[in-house]
Amino acid sequence: MAVSMKDIKRKIASVQKTQQITKAMKMVAAAKLRKTQEAALQFRPYMYKFGQIIHSLVDSSSHLEHPLLFLKDVKNVDLIVLTSDKGLCGAFNHNVIKESENLIKGKFASKNVSPVLIGKFANNYFKFKGIQAKNSYTDILKDKATYEDASMIMSQVIEDFINEKSDEVYVVYNKFVNVLVQKVVVKKILPMSFEDSVPVGNVTEKFLFEPDKSSVLAELLPKYAKMNLYESMLESLAGEYAARMTAMDAATTNAGEMIDNLTLEFNKARQASITRELVEITTSIEAMK
Repeated sequence: MAVSMKDIKRKIASVQKTQQITKAMKMVAAAKLRKTQEAALQFRPYMYKFGQIIHSLVDSSSHLEHPLLFLKDVKNVDLIVLTSDKGLCGAFNHNVIKESENLIKGKFASKNVSPVLIGKFANNYFKFKGIQAKNSYTDILKDKATYEDASMIMSQVIEDFINEKSDEVYVVYNKFVNVLVQKVVVKKILPMSFEDSVPVGNVTEKFLFEPDKSSVLAELLPKYAKMNLYESMLESLAGEYAARMTAMDAATTNAGEMIDNLTLEFNKARQASITRELVEITTSIEAMK
């Protein structure tokens, strides 16, 4: 059945409105990305140096016994799944969910995994799958990432770890690489290990600690765990804006191509209508003769 010109014009108008929305969303995501990207990139050297200092303190404190450093026989695992609260960002959330499922079915198949869900997409997906979450949080990364939110979430996780309700804690999130690339990362938060960091040397020779070095380190270790989650939230938010900007740019381009195709279809239909009218007029004139 041939589509009328009126229907084609209606489709063109509808696609044009959609294109305006996607273009506006791209601009909003680009504006938010600049600030979030800057925050994420500036936080990386801070965390690296923080890790180096704690590593050095741990190495120089052989007598220190802190529960966040204890290696346990792993039976219970807390898996923090970090997604967004909003959609329209391509495969951003799907990639994190897929990696989480692979961990649950693969590496942690013999463990008791308790998901800690951040973001509406993770909450909705695990609820749909019938998997009970240990804790769930939404609207955490709706506009910005804050240390207060990371501290609130990690405080409960740390408490469960100390009380031996969990033996290991991991976070799965999208790390911002560049505007076009977000890499899914699985990061171990507890118990703390410093395999990837290089100690800065013996810092104890340069500073005096009050009341003592062990007390200072015991204060820093929980904060470092919270900072680890905060860094993941910053990276995830920057990746979300980058993914949304890319997705909306592609949607805007696709809408433009669809408008061009519909316009061509409309012109063909109009030309066919004009030709048909001319044929009818000519036929009528010939019949009158």
